[in-house]
Amino acid sequence: MRGARVVVLSLVFGQGCSSSYEPARSPRIVTVVEGGQPTFVKDGERVGNTTFGMGLVDAVQGNPEAEHHATVGRNLTVGGFVLNVVGFGTAVGGLVAVAHDNASSSNQLSTAESALLLGGAVAMLAGSVLILCGQPHIYDAVNIYNDGLESGAKPAPLGPRAHYSSRSSH
Repeated sequence: MRGARVVVLSLVFGQGCSSSYEPARSPRIVTVVEGGQPTFVKDGERVGNTTFGMGLVDAVQGNPEAEHHATVGRNLTVGGFVLNVVGFGTAVGGLVAVAHDNASSSNQLSTAESALLLGGAVAMLAGSVLILCGQPHIYDAVNIYNDGLESGAKPAPLGPRAHYSSRSSH
């Protein structure tokens, strides 16, 4: 029962971490805080959030460099999340095996238990690194897209696009 109260209070107080500001309709992508999470807004519509960068690839359509960063950011954060979940499950499996062996009075970790515990920890660490590496790409996509609007850059033609990076040539 106490756990339910904590969850309800967290949800109630988490709503206080929102912004009531509604940005003006604009082709620029702006960030607002909604439900305690940064959310992207373009033309008055929510187009995704920073958690996985979902929706951002479509929002930056027409700017190949921004599309690249949005795709890389999304893929890194999704991959990191998957690694975290797999690592957590592996570590829990290792803990269950250790608990089972402790019940049968074995005081030493087996190779399989050690591998599960260590493998789970490594997978969670790698997943966290991927997530941290993906976030800058998500923000770079927004900034590159907005900079392209300000410079009057023309949208890329439809069809296959070659990846280019105007920033790497500087």
